[in-house]
Amino acid sequence: MLKRTLVAVTLALLIAPPAQADESARYVAMGSSFAAGPGIPPQQPGTPATCGRSTKNYASLVAARRGLALTDVTCGGATTANILTTGQAGQPPQIEAVTPDTKLVTVTIGGNDVGYVGSLFTYGCQNTGGTNCGQVDRNAVRAALSTVHEKIGAVIAAVHQRAPRARVLVVDYLTIVPRTRPACDGVPLTPEQLTFENEVADRLAAATLRAAREERATLVPAAAASANHDGCAAVPWMERYSTAQGRVPYHPNEAGMAAVANLVTAKIP
Repeated sequence: MLKRTLVAVTLALLIAPPAQADESARYVAMGSSFAAGPGIPPQQPGTPATCGRSTKNYASLVAARRGLALTDVTCGGATTANILTTGQAGQPPQIEAVTPDTKLVTVTIGGNDVGYVGSLFTYGCQNTGGTNCGQVDRNAVRAALSTVHEKIGAVIAAVHQRAPRARVLVVDYLTIVPRTRPACDGVPLTPEQLTFENEVADRLAAATLRAAREERATLVPAAAASANHDGCAAVPWMERYSTAQGRVPYHPNEAGMAAVANLVTAKIP
């Protein structure tokens, strides 16, 4: 009886079809330039130049490490509206890339909604003898900060609606300006401007955390992790205002993107 059972099991194993390997899990990366990686060569082939999607942005690094099937729709200058309703650079709204079979979504958004980096460019221009620099409307920035959590929350909610089983990781913005030290030549701000920019950074990070909590997403705390790697640090994760040709001031460098990729990877089971 035992011999017959063993023979039957052996035959069943021999004629059973081979197990099929699971396809790579679908991963969609959305967000602004802090996710796209402008100025970090090389750019992803076949993508809009104005979006600045680098092959070394954090999404590309994460996908390569984890064997994920990446759809990268990040784009420099993106706001929450560019994710939800309005396309950029001839591309549809970023949210359209999220499909029911999506397993992972990362998003870095909100900075352009509040004029974060734009205000830094304006101050940098003013403080280095630039012309036609414009002005920073602090009241408008603060008003935008008071509602940006709702806009980020709407992005997360839209992802859940389109891909109910997707894991959603919200990556906040890397630290740009010094938090506990004076500004430097690479970050040309007056003490009063530095205080304001830290207020913007703190409130944006708090809004991102609030949105993630309220909409059942996971925060990836890039801001906290980069607190000692601002544009004035010995080991910056951020390009300085005056930087090499082809680089983008006040945006992540290779080290910053690699650090964020490590943080994101640590949040994936």
